[in-house]
Amino acid sequence: MGFMNNHQHSEYWFACRVILICCGWYAVSSGQSIINKWTLSHYPYPLTVTLSSLVNNAIFAIPLARITHVRSKPVSSTYLLRTIVPIASCRSIALASAFFGLWKVPVSYAQTVKATLPVFTVLATRFMNHEPQPAVVYASLVPIVVGVVTASLTEVSFDLIGLLASLFSVFLHAFINVLIKKVFDDTGMHPIALLCLSSKIAAIVLFPLWLLQDGRILLSQFIYGSTDETLPLPDLRFIGLLGLAGLTSFGQNLCAFLLIHQLTALSYAVASATKRVAVIVLSLFIFQNPVSLVNCLGMALAMVGMFAYNRAKDKGHGTKLLRKRDSGPLTAMTSSNSDARLMLSVN
Repeated sequence: MGFMNNHQHSEYWFACRVILICCGWYAVSSGQSIINKWTLSHYPYPLTVTLSSLVNNAIFAIPLARITHVRSKPVSSTYLLRTIVPIASCRSIALASAFFGLWKVPVSYAQTVKATLPVFTVLATRFMNHEPQPAVVYASLVPIVVGVVTASLTEVSFDLIGLLASLFSVFLHAFINVLIKKVFDDTGMHPIALLCLSSKIAAIVLFPLWLLQDGRILLSQFIYGSTDETLPLPDLRFIGLLGLAGLTSFGQNLCAFLLIHQLTALSYAVASATKRVAVIVLSLFIFQNPVSLVNCLGMALAMVGMFAYNRAKDKGHGTKLLRKRDSGPLTAMTSSNSDARLMLSVN
């Protein structure tokens, strides 16, 4: 330490800070996935978990905005109804599909299916924005598709409905990703402010459906008692798990935003892909799901495809730095893929 100049000293502490934030990010992300899976395994109410997640996102976005000194920007009623409400509605459906899929399949498999996001994102940008991609980007999608197909064919706990629900969620998130970046450009809203607003609207949109499905069942359970062993009566433990999932979601969003603020888009994408690997490994260790060697190879191939995709996407920009040249204040707003990922990190 005594032999370092000021620049080396700054880079050393920057690396230590990023490693510490990444470790926290991986821990809370793994914790959130494990808590949600355990909750759905014991209390099969995916719409309730979805509604709780959206409400928690809206609530915890308030202290997150205060910590990062973010101020909300007003938008016109017309823009709100025409653009933000449809996005929020899609978010509610996408999140409900994700939780339904997580209820049906193991965490490791659900995370592997989420690796198909680049495939749907490329399709979305091609058809919505008419943006063709270089051949190397299309080539990087091949290992993702092959890996997910291999993992699906060899998944011991395979469930077709769970797979379709998870894929539908990823499909919607890819299109939401493209639309969110347009909202950033149109309104200049900060990602955290948009996260809070869209979560509120999504919760309101989902509430009638929850009332007809889980709400009706839960009300009957409370009045007449549980008569079905597969539908246990929610208790304080269930409420505590929902609150804990919300707390880990807040921690995940905070860590994600801190990393987005400091790292280049490529560095953040690599950290995000590594996080998915950490969640898969830890979930396999916690739940002891049976997996074959070929199944593990399929998961690994999908993850390698994600790394290759991120590198191929950034190749044209020539990014070689780990950190942003000028991160600016936390309130600064620049539209990027990473900013959109903050909106998608809650599921």
